[in-house]
Amino acid sequence: MLDFQQYQYAFTAHIRDPENNPKPNNVDEERMAVYREGVYNNIFESASVCFPVCQATVGEENWHATVRRFLASHHASSPIFREIPKELVTFLETDNVTLDYIKQLAHYEWVELAVNSMQTETPVLSETPDLLNEVPVLAPAHMLLQYDYPVQKISAQFKPKEIETTHLLVFRNAGNQINFVELNPMVYVLLELIKQNMTGTEALTLLAEQMQHPQPEVIIEFGIGVLNDLMKQGSLLGSH
Repeated sequence: MLDFQQYQYAFTAHIRDPENNPKPNNVDEERMAVYREGVYNNIFESASVCFPVCQATVGEENWHATVRRFLASHHASSPIFREIPKELVTFLETDNVTLDYIKQLAHYEWVELAVNSMQTETPVLSETPDLLNEVPVLAPAHMLLQYDYPVQKISAQFKPKEIETTHLLVFRNAGNQINFVELNPMVYVLLELIKQNMTGTEALTLLAEQMQHPQPEVIIEFGIGVLNDLMKQGSLLGSH
């Protein structure tokens, strides 16, 4: 390694993890502090902007320690600052210090930014929606999510101690607003099937078969109401 490369490595290693990497000898401490604090503050602000509940839940000291570990050890896949929240979520997935429910809470908080940033095309819809005989169309910007904890309820006052599987649909409506809808397991599976390009009837029939329901027509009738409700909420745009 050339001298200037060694210098660069030592310089950036100190900025990322000053407790475990001494500063280069020929750099003034006051100048080094400007770089060190400037980089940390920028990363902290970018990493924290979309995680207010995480910060409140773990507390200020623990959140700073989390960002410190992130800065010290994470190798980002993108140089773009707006991608830092996503990089933090990726880091937390393998961070042994962070509790599992905080990892999932962080993902849940990041999802709003992710769905809001999705680039989508306007789908071609039938003039008259037929949610049973045609394929229902979900809002193009959406995520269908399953968590091990009730992430939408976690706060400084509520920290889950047991697994509680939670299903959510997050979508951007026609007015560019982000909406969160809690789903029961049956509706979650129904939407997963619809995303496989099934008609409403096909999806509901298969759902009844998977449930081994003795009266498939009951599931289909139930499903009609669910699909109509989702369309009223704006998560379903129509059919094609």
